[in-house]
Formats: sequence, C-alpha cells, structure tokens
Amino acid sequence: MKGIKTIIALILCVSLLTAGGCSASKLPKTQEPEEQVPTAAELEEALDENLTTREVTLYYKDLSGYLVPVTCDIPWEEGIAKATLKQMISSEDTDLQAARLGLLTTLPEGLTVDLDIVGSTAKLDLSEECLSCVDAEEESTMVCAIVGALTEFDTISDVQIMVNGEHLDTLTYGTDVSAPLSPGSLNLESVSADYDWEDAGSVQVFFESSTSGCMVPVTRRVFSKEDLDTAVLELLKGPKADCGLSGCMPEGTGLIAVTEKDGIVTINMSREFENVVNEADGGTAAVKALVLTCSQFEGVKEVKLQVEGKDFLMDSATFAASTVVNTQAEALMASASVYMD
Repeated sequence: MKGIKTIIALILCVSLLTAGGCSASKLPKTQEPEEQVPTAAELEEALDENLTTREVTLYYKDLSGYLVPVTCDIPWEEGIAKATLKQMISSEDTDLQAARLGLLTTLPEGLTVDLDIVGSTAKLDLSEECLSCVDAEEESTMVCAIVGALTEFDTISDVQIMVNGEHLDTLTYGTDVSAPLSPGSLNLESVSADYDWEDAGSVQVFFESSTSGCMVPVTRRVFSKEDLDTAVLELLKGPKADCGLSGCMPEGTGLIAVTEKDGIVTINMSREFENVVNEADGGTAAVKALVLTCSQFEGVKEVKLQVEGKDFLMDSATFAASTVVNTQAEALMASASVYMD
C-alpha cells in the first residue's frame, strides 16, 4: 500500500498545482515547483505490491491424451512464468487439482525448472526427469504443454529447452529441441495415409472432451482455404468417430453461409441448429465452440448467429470474440456434469 499512497500523493500534488491556472503562473519563477509525475515503472511497482494473484493458462491433458488449456488465477510471485510451469508438474497437490477438473498434469513428478527470458525467447532448463517419459506421445505432450503455457505470455514468442544446462538435439523419444520452439498444431488430428497431405492446410476447431467435458482445441488438416468458411464447416462436421471427443452442434446442422463485416462474423445455419436450446447446457457449449473457432482469425471481434437468414437470439444478439478455451470455473462445471452423467 505504501507505493500506491506515495503515487496518489504525487498525483494530487500535480493536480492541485495545475488546477490553479492563472494563480499558479503568478508565483515567482524561482518558487515554481517541479512537476513530479509518476513514471510507468513506479506505477507498475506500486501495482505489483498489491497484486496477490495472476491469471495464467495451464495446460493439462484429458484421459484420451488431448491437451486442454485451462485459464485460472494462481498466487502472484516474482517469475510468474516459472510459477505457471510448477503448477503443471505432477505432485500430490497438483494432481488433486487436476483431478477436480477431470484432467491430468502434463509434466513429470520431480521435474525442476529454471527459466530466463532473453528478448522474446524463454530459455528453459529442465532437470533429467524430462528424459523419463514412458513413450513418444507423453514426451511430445510434455513439450507442447510447456511451449503452449509459456507462449500464452505476451512477452514470450518461443521456448529454447535445455536439459541440465546442456543443449540437446532431441529428447529420449526423438522430440526435436535443437532450436527454439514456437506454438505448433495443438492436438493435431490423425489423417489417412491414403492421401498426400504435404500441401494441405489446417484450421482449428473445438470439441468437448468425452472424459472431462472440457473444450478441446483440435487442429484439422484441410485441402480447402484456411478461412472462416472452412473452419466453421469443419466444426459443424464434428469430431471423428471413437476419438474421445464429442461434437457440440445439434445433429444435422448445416452451414448456409459465413460472412464478415467490420469485425462481426455472421454464421447462417440450417433450421436444425434451433435444437441447440434443448441441450442440457442450453447451447452454451455450441456457442462457445463457434466463437472460439471464429476467434482464431485476425480482426474478428464478435460472432452473430442466424438460422435460415433470421437472427437467432440466445443470451445476447452477438458474442464477443475470445481465446480463453476453458476457465477453471467452466472446467469444474464440465467435470461435474460428466460425473453426474
């Protein structure tokens, strides 16, 4: 509080001096007090003194192995990025917290981390526990979770992984860590080997985890344009059969058109979409999946729903764009719903 009180006093002092207008200008030149405007650093320091929590995004996995981002508040401490990773390391406490969400931690028990940020690159030194994954899938999930969680911070664009201070080319099962890693294709959907996917594009769609009820981002390969139309169409197609995911759209819902103007995306769907109100959640998951799918595209501000050209109103006329896949509260509710079912 001391920092805040000091800054408030400085601001009041400046305000009183400037509010006098003409009378202040009559003071002898030698008596004019210097304006003491708090610097950005002073303001930030004062805010940090009173900050008790910080919103971060933790990367868990569900029982099918899909990575699941969950945005939550954790206790503030110096080096919040490092503190975020600690919340993802398996331990009695963190495993219990993950279990409450119907999820699993993604980093091995006993792992220690040391982190320095140089420019926009996070230099991450891991202990030897990172070499003890049981298979290539667990190793890849661990690395993707680390990179995903750290690059959620605006100041970090990529992550250079080291092990016990040494630069390695690969980890135990071949995961390439020779160069800084940027966020990749999260939960890349498996594809048929019968096609040549070399020139295929990709879009991100969102389905529900069958084991946790949380929203799961899925990267789907496509041969068409990587645009809004394609993304929404792929979302309406739903997940692959027996993949551990559930679609959020009413069965049979078709896409009529997707348009965008001034940042507002209008999605016009067939009459089957009206059945969304009969879902147990009243259509909340369907709307969120549509909004998240559209929000991956730059410039999208709001999403508007239509059924056969007529506005379809739910809680509001439009829904704000969002990149928060799951909040902790949503994950808890989803887990409880799955358990009740």
